[in-house]
Amino acid sequence: MKYLLVILAFLCWSPGLSAQQGVYIPLGASVWLSSNTNVGIFSDMTNNGTLGSQPNSTFYFLSKLWTNGNGATLPDESADGYSGQGGVFVFSGSSRQLIFGGYSLAAKSGTSFPNLQVNNSSGLWLDDLSDLKIRNNLHFANGRIFLNGWNLLVGNKQPGTITGYNDQRYVVTGNAAAGGALYREGVNDAANKVVFPVGTDENDYSPAALVMTGGSDDFGVRVYDSVYTLAAGGPAYKDSVVNKTWNVQRVNNKGGEVDVILQHKETSELPGYAENRDSSYITQFVSGVWDRLNVIPNKPLPGTLTASPLSEPAVMHLRHFTTLGSSEYFAKTILAGTAKPAIFLNFEAYRIAPVVVQCDWNTSKEVNNLRFELERRYEREETFTRVATIPSKAVNGNSKVPLGYTYQDLNDYDDWTYYRVKAVGKNGQVVYSDIRAVPPFVQINVYPNPNAGNFKVSIRGIRGDLLIQVRDTWSQSLRIYNAKSGDTDLDITDLPSGAYFLVIYHKDTMKVAYTCKVIVAQ
Repeated sequence: MKYLLVILAFLCWSPGLSAQQGVYIPLGASVWLSSNTNVGIFSDMTNNGTLGSQPNSTFYFLSKLWTNGNGATLPDESADGYSGQGGVFVFSGSSRQLIFGGYSLAAKSGTSFPNLQVNNSSGLWLDDLSDLKIRNNLHFANGRIFLNGWNLLVGNKQPGTITGYNDQRYVVTGNAAAGGALYREGVNDAANKVVFPVGTDENDYSPAALVMTGGSDDFGVRVYDSVYTLAAGGPAYKDSVVNKTWNVQRVNNKGGEVDVILQHKETSELPGYAENRDSSYITQFVSGVWDRLNVIPNKPLPGTLTASPLSEPAVMHLRHFTTLGSSEYFAKTILAGTAKPAIFLNFEAYRIAPVVVQCDWNTSKEVNNLRFELERRYEREETFTRVATIPSKAVNGNSKVPLGYTYQDLNDYDDWTYYRVKAVGKNGQVVYSDIRAVPPFVQINVYPNPNAGNFKVSIRGIRGDLLIQVRDTWSQSLRIYNAKSGDTDLDITDLPSGAYFLVIYHKDTMKVAYTCKVIVAQ
């Protein structure tokens, strides 16, 4: 009689009969869906008894809340009720649906669905105080599953299957460091690549996959926003990472080597990382720090952890681990030294007065840039010294348009000086401009002029050997003098009256450095 009453409730309940009434299977009652049977329920569902299903049967749930009580079972056609195919339970609608799964991951006991399909644009949410287990297949037709702090387990002594997932259909673990995870049972060699289609929220698909060699274990994956210095806490890194952390949990610790595959959307990349994606890799939190690699273990590739085409570009990485602990944290970063806080368009340094050198530089792009440091080295020094600190003009240190900077350095050094600019990023990375050489203040005096045939030439500040010529008005060379690099004082005597040209050349290039007209009057 119980069987008949429940069947009538399935087929005949109407919302018009009672606003509070729902479909209820009491403890001890048993209802079965035969093969090729389709049943639709438009009210809330409470199962405290047995709701069995044969292969090719479909149970459409179109109301708000499904509850599995303490005594609920959802067996399939097999002898033990758990190792067969069973039917499909479809959660369908356009408003949020809740499910109290009646399973405990910690106790490894409770109710489990044979197969479950999500077909709800607003998603299926796990209700408080209960995990959810699906023994065979989880299929995404539309929408997402929101863990809401609880856990979802797929598989029964084997990983089961998850189908239909992409960057619009997946399991949402939440964006905080603590929360629920997606678990798969029995990950082993035979299972090959086992995908965990997870994301931090409804717009940030960040899946993972595991390939295990040797051994068998149950694994859980959770992904959350930010990369913290202490993995699950501490300050968050502001640059040079993907803004995601993956927590991989190993339930039984049965050994075996594991390939960890992680995928993220390009929009999750912080600026310094995006600029240097080709040098990126998976980093593991080990002994209290994120490990640093000198060589990337595998080249980043386009994302392929999807059952259908992705709507946005994604990037995938793989790293092999000989062993994993019970709870490991992974993130993505770039090789040390590859982040460039600024890209220099140019840098020039030149003397504008006897005691002033002007330094001008322009950047085409700045990425989390903190400041510039102007450095100077005198001719007889071996190292550069910082002489000024100039803050970045970029808003929050980021700019994609050219920006210009100027600084005037007091410098009366009587020999050559070398300048460079160092850009310092918020993450501590640095990049240098080209080095520019600035001569001392160049001063050439010819005196007296006019003269009576005898005059002096004083040269200061020109580096390199010089060739000095005295030419007549027909440009014929009358006298030639050589001057070594450094300060030069030259006496020219016994010139007959007339007009002359003093021409000074850089000896190595024969370029004119100076020209002066000299008048000899007797």
